Amino acid sequence: MENIKELFSLPIGLTIAANIDGIKFYSSENLKKSFIKAFEKTGRGEPVAKDIRRLVDNGTITPCYLSKGLLRFLVHRTFGGTNKAIMGFYHQEIKKVYVLIDNNINVFGTGSSDLLVSTTMHECMHLLAGTKSGSFLSIFKNVLLKFYTAAFTQIFKLKNVQPAAIKTICEYLIKFENKNAVKINKELVNYYLLLEKKLKPFTTLTDDQFKKVLTDYIVIIKLYFKGFDVFVRLLRNYLHIIRPLQNSYQVAFGKRNTFTTPIQELVYPSEIACVYSEIFPTSPEVKKAFKALA
Repeated sequence: MENIKELFSLPIGLTIAANIDGIKFYSSENLKKSFIKAFEKTGRGEPVAKDIRRLVDNGTITPCYLSKGLLRFLVHRTFGGTNKAIMGFYHQEIKKVYVLIDNNINVFGTGSSDLLVSTTMHECMHLLAGTKSGSFLSIFKNVLLKFYTAAFTQIFKLKNVQPAAIKTICEYLIKFENKNAVKINKELVNYYLLLEKKLKPFTTLTDDQFKKVLTDYIVIIKLYFKGFDVFVRLLRNYLHIIRPLQNSYQVAFGKRNTFTTPIQELVYPSEIACVYSEIFPTSPEVKKAFKALA
């Protein structure tokens, strides 16, 4: 306990909430109560506050104090940077969400509460897709259909693509929500063939142009799985894939994505639901998602 005292003032009743990869996560009953109250007192969080309370009580969501040690841990788990006072992640193996809160901020400040709610909602969409994929697809089917129709139409220059084709692709992608159970190289070959079969009939590109774009699409996914440093270093070569992902939020939902850099959408349909929950936190889909989790 001595080393943690150097990082921030020691809260009362500190307990070890988790030990992940040798890193200890600390929480307290006071922090959990404050976390729940932040949902109860904000407009975007109040509709799901009761569900949040159940998820915190059963340990599915764990608010923890943010420390320098956890910041180093998060460098390998987040694409959004590690300079925020509130951060979170969904652990695919443990099947839980951890929300990390700087002890020096006021969680009841308007901006802090909104960030806490948005961060939690975002990670809980990953949780739903990773633990209850059937419910996830049922709740967000229209959201996914709109986004991927917009994205694929821009990337592959499609015309009048059929919803059934996009639906099949979304159903295939759900398996990547637990990538540890997926043989990446084999599945990417299968994904290439699926995209070719479902999208080529609607493209306005020549055969060679379509093959080049499709190859780039699969290669950038492979780079993503290879590692963040490699991905970032080569990202500029694939802006013709990334930019349409960013534009697709505006096209599909009439709102810009100001929360994330579009990357995970390449392979994780839950990322669309994550961003959607931040744009439309009181939407019927988000409320249903938390009911399904709780």
